[in-house]
Amino acid sequence: MGRFQVVSNALAVAGDRLVAIVSVEPAGLVMVRDLANGRIHAACAADLSAPPPAVRLKASSESIICAATDSQWALAKRRKEAICGIDEAQNAARQIAQIASEFEVSRRTVFRWLALYRQAPQTSTLLPRARGTPVGAHRIDDRLDKLIAEVIQAVYLTKVRAKKEDVVRMVGLRCAALGLRPPSRKPILARLKELDPGKVAKARLERAEAATQTDFVPGSYQVQHALDVVQIDHTPVDAIVVDEVNRLPIGRPWLTLAVDVVTRVVVGFYLSMEAPSSTSVALCLSQAILPKESWLKSRGLACTWPVWGLPAAVHTDNGADFTAAALRRGCDEHDIRLILRPIATPHYGGHIERLIGTLMGRVHLLPGTTGSNMHDRGDYPSESNARLTMAELEQWLTLEICEQYHRRVHKGIRQSPLAAWQAATSGPTARARSLPEQPDQFMISFLPSMQRKLRRDGLHLFNIRYWDNVLPSIVQLGSAVLVRYDPRNLSRVFVCGPDGCYCPIPFADLALPPITLWE
Repeated sequence: MGRFQVVSNALAVAGDRLVAIVSVEPAGLVMVRDLANGRIHAACAADLSAPPPAVRLKASSESIICAATDSQWALAKRRKEAICGIDEAQNAARQIAQIASEFEVSRRTVFRWLALYRQAPQTSTLLPRARGTPVGAHRIDDRLDKLIAEVIQAVYLTKVRAKKEDVVRMVGLRCAALGLRPPSRKPILARLKELDPGKVAKARLERAEAATQTDFVPGSYQVQHALDVVQIDHTPVDAIVVDEVNRLPIGRPWLTLAVDVVTRVVVGFYLSMEAPSSTSVALCLSQAILPKESWLKSRGLACTWPVWGLPAAVHTDNGADFTAAALRRGCDEHDIRLILRPIATPHYGGHIERLIGTLMGRVHLLPGTTGSNMHDRGDYPSESNARLTMAELEQWLTLEICEQYHRRVHKGIRQSPLAAWQAATSGPTARARSLPEQPDQFMISFLPSMQRKLRRDGLHLFNIRYWDNVLPSIVQLGSAVLVRYDPRNLSRVFVCGPDGCYCPIPFADLALPPITLWE
């Protein structure tokens, strides 16, 4: 236990009165001054005890200082000078009366100032306080206050996630059962507002969900060079697209997006009507790594997208599409490190999450947008207003990325992503970029695969027959062979030959039009 020193000017409690010790007499008595009325009297040392800790105000002293006006601060300084000018050796009562007359207050108020200043000798202690009930004080009956606290604990702070109105209703029922007059909604809602948000989240939410709201994330992802780390993620596009023939709505496509962590450039994307899979990641990664001039030309786009090169690492979440064998083995084959962020920690992928939010914000301006949620969408008829096909949406996304996002100043790096990329890849500290030795084989190595046996009439995949005269020289009749396919175009598959290279095998019926796996 701590010590309580009985010395001059120390604060103490004598009986139920807050006093200041004046002197300690040889006979053992202690002379004290009552801080409420200024009277000096003798007290027995055995009757003295340590003063209670100073009351902690709801607002910190810093906020009180910042909120004070110049006139209030000047008044506090005058009060401090007057209090500090009291001479203990002279007639204290007369000095107190003079201060009370100067400030036009009662003697009791001056004694209160003195007591406050001795507890906390700071100028801010003597700032004028607002009249009325102090902030955070409760004015209702103690029994009602306790009852509200019990209901909040039993009803609101549970995994059931009861609404605030449920707490109000339950308080009313409990009061009726006990014969008490129920309080209004205002004090009940005020108690709920006073609750610690962190404790509320942990009590009402599951652990992972609560962590996203309460855990601090002060750090940042530190990467030094372009293509050191590329982040990839999926999102449903907040817009409905139409088919190419009848222009009828067919639903919301999925977007797989890849961003370079250092420069914030979009290194690649893939748009599909199929749900995210390892194929989506592989096709996005293939587009990200290879030069894009021919890809842009095939779509009739004249924009600039000078981003290419093998990344040192790919950073993803723990979804099944990112942990599939095809993706893992493709990354291992080409010396790309696959980094999986911790489970239920979306802030570890903050760069790609923010980019997705930025692009979806622009998508909300397109016809057929669904908004980010039902509240944003309102009564807007998304399906009847849908106008863009998949190809048109892909063109729009490319232009938005290359002509808008890449050229705007990014707050995180204080320059445009395109300028950051050019500086990182052509400056004196730039690292040499690399490309796959065989670009066509690289893309194929990330495609999904199946084992199929060669029949007399060819290979069968998805109820489609494939044949080429080269097949008998690659694999023996009845033997199994590794077949890879591109879900965007099933007009041909790729068969792994004895030399490890993949040979394209077309439809057996060459009159058939190209078809996607989704179709």
